[in-house]
Amino acid sequence: MPLRSVKPLILAIDDDEVARESAQVLLSRWGYRVNLAENGEKGLHLMRQNPPDLMLVDLQMPGISGLEVLAGVREFDPTIVCVMVTGHATLQSAVDAMKQGAYDFLPKPFSPDELKHVVGRGLERRFLELEAKELREEKARMEANFVTLVSHQMRSPLAAVRQLLEVMVKQSLGPMPPAYGELMDRAVARLDELLHSLNAWLAMSRLAESGIAERRAPTALADILTALAQRTRLEAQAAGQEVVVEGDPGEVELAVDRETLLEALYNLTSNAVKYNRPGGKVTLEVRVHPYQVDLSVSDQGPGIPEAEQPFIFNDFFRSKSPELKNKPGTGLGLSIARRVVKAHRGDISVRSQPGQGATFTVSLPR
Repeated sequence: MPLRSVKPLILAIDDDEVARESAQVLLSRWGYRVNLAENGEKGLHLMRQNPPDLMLVDLQMPGISGLEVLAGVREFDPTIVCVMVTGHATLQSAVDAMKQGAYDFLPKPFSPDELKHVVGRGLERRFLELEAKELREEKARMEANFVTLVSHQMRSPLAAVRQLLEVMVKQSLGPMPPAYGELMDRAVARLDELLHSLNAWLAMSRLAESGIAERRAPTALADILTALAQRTRLEAQAAGQEVVVEGDPGEVELAVDRETLLEALYNLTSNAVKYNRPGGKVTLEVRVHPYQVDLSVSDQGPGIPEAEQPFIFNDFFRSKSPELKNKPGTGLGLSIARRVVKAHRGDISVRSQPGQGATFTVSLPR
């Protein structure tokens, strides 16, 4: 592996000169590079200058203690493996050190075989963590490349094909046989589904880099509720449904990214319209509490089976209920909504009983 092409570097910090020299002799014999420090201050300085793969840290030293060194290592680079070296009298301190992030400890006196064993296991842990980090970074690069591919090389051509099909559907260049018209309508519908799926994937992929926290600004709760109700009414009216707003937002302001939050809430209201009963009612309710605000979206549809409720916020989840599974969708709307709400340090939950609709509640901190 590329990560193992250079000999591992070990930094031994101990105020005992004999212990330092013994460590250097043994570790060098086993093929490791070694740096030595006689106290915690010098050890942390060497660590920052030339980060090691593993550190042997004496717990009892004058000046900066071993636990303070460990805290400095955790702050600098948590992947550096720390093995604490201790006398029997400080065994409890070693246990405490492990609770604070140390990998293992060696009680003095220890044999060369014990040192070799714990160093070998510690380095294996270090390399596994570095390899996992490299894989995560590679995955992130692949996802970024995929988003670029979808954005520039797939979505634009599909949109162009959609426009060309629309010309034929409207028969702008002259009439066509009815059978062809039906085929064109079906082609446009399927293409719209594909474009909707691509847009949903893109929205989800970009959430990690969306900078929601940086874009948050004071926004009137009444403004959010009004905008959401207006957008929902347009869709509900087309479906022959009614939208009702309950509760008083008052003069409350929330620190939010207005656009992404509205999009997340609209995912909930759009689902309420989609899964509602014919002529049903969609209720938007706001409840203001001292430390949070609850926004609820309720419908009068068939409800969500209890067994499926723990999974509905998972990516690509689609209900197997006969009343729900035939509705068009990507299975990403609720997943995106949850991610946006979590980015606002909020929470989202569902309450539903078969035949009595569903209520989704978004709770946001004030």
